[in-house]
Amino acid sequence: MLIRTLALLLALCCAPLAWSQTPAAPAAAQAEKPNAALTTRLALRDLWVEHIFWVRNYALANQNGKAAQAETAAKEVVANATAIANSLQPLYGQPAADQMLKLLAGHWGAIKDYSDAGVAKDAAKQKAAMDTLVSNAKAIAAFLAKANPYLPEDTLVTLLSAHGGHHISQIDQFAKMDYAGEAKTWHAMREHILGVADALAGALVKQFPEKF
Repeated sequence: MLIRTLALLLALCCAPLAWSQTPAAPAAAQAEKPNAALTTRLALRDLWVEHIFWVRNYALANQNGKAAQAETAAKEVVANATAIANSLQPLYGQPAADQMLKLLAGHWGAIKDYSDAGVAKDAAKQKAAMDTLVSNAKAIAAFLAKANPYLPEDTLVTLLSAHGGHHISQIDQFAKMDYAGEAKTWHAMREHILGVADALAGALVKQFPEKF
C-alpha cells in the first residue's frame, strides 16, 4: 500500500496538470479525481510513521538481544529512508534526493549508535551519539530550508530536535523496562511526526502550486 501511495505521489508531482490544458470537467467528475495535495500529505505521513515504527522495532529488539529481529528492522529503516529521500526527486532532482538520503543515514546512524551504546552500557558513546544526532538535525534543517523557502530553518531545528528527543526517550525507557512510559512516548512521537510530515507537505504545496 505504501509503495502504491508513493508511486501515486511521484506521478502526481511529475505529470502536467490536465485541467490547465482542457476545459473544466463537471463537478462530479472533478470530485472523483485524487487531490494531489491531500495525496502528498498522506504519502508523507505514511513514510514518516514507517520511519518511527521500524526504528522502534530496532531499539526494542536490540535491547532484548534479538539479533535477527534487529537486523531486519535495520534493513527496513534504510529502505524507508531511501523512499523518503526519493520522494524529493521529482521536485528537486536526484542530487537533492541523494543528499537527503545521506542526511537521513546520519540520523539513523546516531540513533543506532545510541541504542547500541546503551546495550553495551557505554555512557561516553551514548553522549557522542546524542551530539551527532543534534548536529545532524541542524544539517537536515539547513538543507530543507535552503531547498524550500516555506520551511524556516529555526522551526525545522526545533521540530527535528524534538523528534530526536523522542527516539532517545524511547530507547532509555526500553532499557529501564518502562513500557508504560514508552507507550506515552510512542503516542507523542507519532503525533509529532505527523505534524512534521504535514509541515513538509504544506511547504511543497506552497512552493509548487502548479503541481497541486
